[in-house]
Amino acid sequence: MKLSLSLALVALAAVGSAQGPQRCSGMRVRRNAASLSPQEWQSIANVLRQMNDDGAISRFGASHDRLFSRVHGNTCFFPFHRRYVLEFENIARTYDPNFTVPYWDATESFRNPAADPVLSNNGLGANGGNNDHCLGSGIQSNMQVTYPNNHCLRRSFNQGDSIGAWYAPEIISSYIQSDTSLSTFRENIEYSIHGAVHLGLGGEMDTGYAAQDFSFMVHHANLDRLWWDWQNSHNSFLMYDGTGSNGPASLSDLIPEDSSVPFNGATVESVMVLGYGNVCYTYDSSSGPPQSYPSGGSNNSGANNNNGGNNNGANNANNANNANSNTGNDNGNNNSNGNNNGNNNGNGNNNSRSVTSSSSNLANRVLENQGIQNSLGSDIINRFFPGLGRRSGALKRREYQTQPANCGDPIPFPPRLTPEWIHMHGYDPERVECAHKNACEIVEALNNSTYTSPY
Repeated sequence: MKLSLSLALVALAAVGSAQGPQRCSGMRVRRNAASLSPQEWQSIANVLRQMNDDGAISRFGASHDRLFSRVHGNTCFFPFHRRYVLEFENIARTYDPNFTVPYWDATESFRNPAADPVLSNNGLGANGGNNDHCLGSGIQSNMQVTYPNNHCLRRSFNQGDSIGAWYAPEIISSYIQSDTSLSTFRENIEYSIHGAVHLGLGGEMDTGYAAQDFSFMVHHANLDRLWWDWQNSHNSFLMYDGTGSNGPASLSDLIPEDSSVPFNGATVESVMVLGYGNVCYTYDSSSGPPQSYPSGGSNNSGANNNNGGNNNGANNANNANNANSNTGNDNGNNNSNGNNNGNNNGNGNNNSRSVTSSSSNLANRVLENQGIQNSLGSDIINRFFPGLGRRSGALKRREYQTQPANCGDPIPFPPRLTPEWIHMHGYDPERVECAHKNACEIVEALNNSTYTSPY
């Protein structure tokens, strides 16, 4: 009898292992940084001061710098930074159990980033000083860090006292809808909004040890949110194609780690699905985790190509159509402000995991989608915004020589990455230029139509 029971338990354990990580019993909600109150920012500041006093801030800066070449320019970019920000969050929660890294949707103020309220004295702070670029405002004001040497935390906007325009939400929405492989989506994100924010803020953020600036964490939390939205949009929770940090990408790859911030041998697959294993968080504007762990695994990670091929169906979630944002009952007590608002983590669509917009503003998502559907021709929608549904019809062009006063301002063309940034990351300049050209074509198509951006 005892032997039979033992065999049954072993069999049950084997089944559980084959099914992948277990669903989290409770989840915290990462909120939009723009929604935080001054008191909530102050709570974050208190934790950062304690972490810096203990040397943790500089350890994160050092580890990112030492791993730099292995975690940029390849498909490992997303899983590494997901695990990295999670580790920062976990350590911060040892100082304050209510701590949660917010995300910074930098596209909300893409036209004039320096005016973003997140960069106020209550939040991340503004520009550094005129001479030394030392950060004298915000939650890390006058902070001294120790890597690679003792120095003040620096910030230096890329246009003096201002920051050049970033990437419009519509561009990122197009990536979410049209990129059918993770390798293609990774390139488009890494070469666009990722680099634009780092370069726009400058100072610490323009170095390999950028993680000493908390802007790094909220920025990469947002990129993680965009990846999660892409995963949901394509039901591709386990797609991991292209080239990893050590060759062809595999879900069984170990995430690169440094002894100063160890991950204890975590694999890529261990961080692929929010709400499972140790990845117990979600986002307030995104779908929650699928009801069951997606099918597939390390041997089903998709073809190892870099061309955005037909890999979007290899690892879809087996219950994607009926999985809803069901995390609210678990996570209300674990958000950064303790206000039990965990029920607001869905995207308002409980019957579909389709994601068509990068914006964290749910009202603007609707206006964006409606505007694109009503303004663009079928060829442009099918090319850049296929998530809105294939359709027929001609482009509705602006038929005027002088722009009417009630027409929205044209979307500014996105910035280029600097040659220094491209070299620092080891990017292929031709691929970077190709991605930038594609982004400009999206903007040109929108500006040539009757579309009016809600942003």
